[in-house]
Amino acid sequence: MFKLGLICILAVSVVSIQSLSLLEETNYVSDCLASNNISQAEFQELVDRNSSEEEDLENTERRYKCFIHCLGEKGNLLDANGYLDVSRIDEIEQVSDELREILYDCKKIYDEEKDHCEYAFRMVICVTDSFEQSDEVSEAEKNTNKLNE
Repeated sequence: MFKLGLICILAVSVVSIQSLSLLEETNYVSDCLASNNISQAEFQELVDRNSSEEEDLENTERRYKCFIHCLGEKGNLLDANGYLDVSRIDEIEQVSDELREILYDCKKIYDEEKDHCEYAFRMVICVTDSFEQSDEVSEAEKNTNKLNE
């Protein structure tokens, strides 16, 4: 469940960073936990888990998926159809070209998903996996450059 915990932290972080003034004015993380019947203790336990099993993601309870969607909704990061609005995110805070490309690539894959909770969850996984792959490529390039020096 470590990866799921990481995904939840990422979701909270993205919403918090992109909508910091909203976070200060409202307590939507707590609201989203409450509306999805997740206690603070359960959320902390999820974050603290130490498993990276892929099957853990497949067995994620719906309430955690809906929690992620709730964060996007309350953070005003979704369009009228409930899908991630990259332009809106850029209006709130300029994102890097790399992140923008990753967001659009993930949207191409998942924007037809009808279940908004599943959509939000899959989008965060897609973004997380894309960053992990990007970091691996960057690290390999650094190692190659060191060898060429």
